[in-house]
This record gives sequence, C-alpha cells and structure tokens, in this order.
Amino acid sequence: MRRAVLATCWVLLGAVSVAALTASPNVCKTSVVTESGKKYKLAANASTVHWGYFFESLKPRLVIPSGSEVTVEMITHHAGDDPDKMIKGDPGVEDIYKWGASMNIPTRGASGQGDGVHVLTGPIYVCDAEPGDVLQIQILDLVPRKNPRTGKTYGSNAAAWWGYQFRTPFKTGKAREVTTIYEVVEDADGAVYALPDYQFTYGNTTAYKGPLTASCVPKSGSIPDSNVNVPWAQNNKFAPNYDIPCVNGRQQFTGYAYPGVLTQHPTGTEDYSIRGKFVVPANLHIGNIGLAPKFKPAEAVNSIPPLPTGGNMDNRRIGKGATLYLPVQVAGGLLSMGDAHIAQGDSEFDGTGIETSITGRFKVTLHKKAKLPKTLRGLNFPLLENKNEWHIHGYAYGNYLTELNPPGQVFAKGASLDKAFEGVYRNARDWLMSAWDLSEDQAISLLTVACDFNVHQVVDGNWGLGVSIPKYVFRVGDKKRYKPAVICGSSTPV
Repeated sequence: MRRAVLATCWVLLGAVSVAALTASPNVCKTSVVTESGKKYKLAANASTVHWGYFFESLKPRLVIPSGSEVTVEMITHHAGDDPDKMIKGDPGVEDIYKWGASMNIPTRGASGQGDGVHVLTGPIYVCDAEPGDVLQIQILDLVPRKNPRTGKTYGSNAAAWWGYQFRTPFKTGKAREVTTIYEVVEDADGAVYALPDYQFTYGNTTAYKGPLTASCVPKSGSIPDSNVNVPWAQNNKFAPNYDIPCVNGRQQFTGYAYPGVLTQHPTGTEDYSIRGKFVVPANLHIGNIGLAPKFKPAEAVNSIPPLPTGGNMDNRRIGKGATLYLPVQVAGGLLSMGDAHIAQGDSEFDGTGIETSITGRFKVTLHKKAKLPKTLRGLNFPLLENKNEWHIHGYAYGNYLTELNPPGQVFAKGASLDKAFEGVYRNARDWLMSAWDLSEDQAISLLTVACDFNVHQVVDGNWGLGVSIPKYVFRVGDKKRYKPAVICGSSTPV
C-alpha cells in the first residue's frame, strides 16, 4: 500500500533506510536504534498519520530507543474549516487532506466512518517498552506551523453540536454551529497570541447548506498498515441524527459529522465583526497524545474518549516544559499525537480549542516496571509533571474499554461531572497514599486544603477532570517557605 512508503520519515543524525526503521520492531536490535541520544524527526503526511483511532496492531511509523529526542509534526483535523489558510500551499497538509475522485486517507474513525476525528502522527515504537512499564515524554518545545505559501499560521474554533452550549437553549432560539477562524501572531518580543479573524455558520442555513464533497465517503474498506486484517463498512450514518446520502457521487454535510470535509469559502455566512474585539494569549499544548491501549488485536479504538494510556485528554497544561507519564499496555507503547491547540480554557466548553498545526520536540524515556520510582508504581492513569506541581488526570470511566460493554456507551454514560470528579479523586487519593506514604484521611485533607481541581473537558464522551498537587507541600524541611503567586487562569504557580 502507498502508506507503507515513509518518504518523509527520517533520522536527523546519520543516514538510515526508512524501510529498515519501520518494517519491524526487530530493528531495535540494530546499531541504528540502540544508541540513546540520537535525534529523529517524524514529518506529517498521508503516509505517517492515522485518522481517528489508536490501534495496538498498527505498524509503527518510527522506531526509537529510550532517551531519544524526537521532532513530530502534528496537523489539525480542522484545517478544512478554511482550506485556503490552513491547507493550500503546505505539501504535507495537502497530502493528508487530498480529496478528489478518491481520498488519500479513506479510513477515518475506529470503524472507518468518522467516529474518531483526530489526525494523529505515529505510532512511534519505543524499543524494549513492555506492558507494565511507564513511558516518560518530556515536551521540550512547541512551535506553530507556518504555511510556506503565506508565512502565517491560522487556527479554528468550532462551536459544534457536541459542545456544552447545546445543552441549554440559545438566546435566539435557534441552535447553530459557528466556527471562528483565528490568526496566530508573534510580536517582535516573541509574545504569541491569537486574533479572531472572522466567523461563519457551518451549514444548515438558507445561505449555506454546508460543505459539498468532491466524492462520497467510501462505504467499506480496511485499516491500512495493520498487522491484521481489519475490514469495516458503514451506511452513511456518521453522527447522531446525521444521515448523509450520496447524491450524484457527492455528499453535502449540513453539520460537523465527518472529519476532513473541506469548507468552500465564501459561504455567504462570513461575519468579520469579531475583528479587534479581544486578544487570546497563546497557550500552546497538545490535546491528544497517548499510547495504544490493550483492547482487541483486530479492533481499533476511537480517538475521542480519553484512556489510562492518555489520548484525547484536552488538558491545557500539556505544553512546553511539561513531562507526561503514560502506562504502557502493548509492546513498544505505540506513541501517537495530534489535536494541537494554540489556546484553550478549562472545559473546552464549545467543543474545541483553537485547533491548529504545531510541531513539537520531545525527549522519550522508558522506565522499566522493575525499577519504577514510587511516583510511577502501579500507574493506571496519565500523570503530568510541571515545574511546580504534579497533575493527576481522572475520567468518568477510568478505562471505559473494560468497564463498558459495548464501549461505545461511554458517549452517553461518560457525560458526567459527578463520575469524573469521583474518578480523579480516587486516582489522586491512591497516588498520594502510594507515592507519598499518606493515609487515606491524610490524603483527603491535603487534597482539600492545598490542591485545585480542574475541569479539563466536557466534550469528549468520557469527561475529564484533573487536580494540581503543588510540589512545595512535600518540602517540609525547607527553611524558605513558598510565597503564593496567582496568575490569570490558575491558583497554582506556573
């Protein structure tokens, strides 16, 4: 298959065959990947990304040893909201979004029908990673991706049907999906921020019925580059209440129902009155980064609900300077990432952040099960470490793949802040007791008087909360006491 040829996946230091890197994990036994400290790069194009799923049987796009530094390009799944600004002129993005008589990436979603939405670069196989180990991912840098044609970066905020605002009546009485396009600007002093450019209504209006595809979505297929045969079939039902018929070889999407659909501007609904009304400080972070979960060797997992192995956490704290720890469930870990944001507030209220394409630089380190430090022993949730705090993740269902049958029920049952609060509390309590030798009652008191609970997202099916635990609370022997410093958006030091 075409995607088996990784023309743009390369090692920065030293020439090596791409085929040798990705053909088999046995490459770990060669001199190419046994030397820690090498630098690698995984560029994004139709050959190096998978759209909408994590999958334990997916062949790796890159193989690295522990201790490696990796640069990874991440492409937004919302580039189609303004193709002229976010696709045209960028070869890698054009390759991913190509949609003419056929699609370069026809498999979108765990079942092929768009039930998973994220463009994920990877997977990356980490040599010697085995179930029970923990993978440490240090985020060394995040940089907005500039379109080589314009030299500019744009992002999209889609206020879509899965956003929380659809749970209460609109003041106009008419529910609607409105997309805001932002321009990313960098000042001479290096400050990065986003300026709202314009808004448009995403289909289902008198002026604009919605994007019209160049061809119909395939009704059947199989996941490419898999170690097992994974066929799929669908009947044009892409999302709740969305049945999109194929008419004369084309489909018209009246709302956000399938990833990668290209909006044709002008739509007749563009509204530029938002310009100059506010400025959004940049908070570059990764919405979806995770390892492949252990599930079924012949069944892909939807990229939307978060898991113990990470995935779609949508936590604005997963940015430059942060370190993420993820439990390994399958050989090699199979690390993938995407869904990058220029900015997002806690909750991701309307359905998305400012979705954009970002290039990240990471250091990946493997911690073996037999030598795990106390903070990582028994880890069964994503653990984040920043300079001044530990951050615990928790969800309505800690592992919906094992707790629900069928797992797809999570989109109804997982929409609960009560359950998510219980989940993060249990994770934080158990971690404090294990890592810091606190009793249950001591952990409860500390969580109450010194820690902040945060709502990460209320839009990803399996709703997520977090709790920030300041590191200074454990420095009981320090003579120099901590002095509080509060910044906008947080009550903990950053």
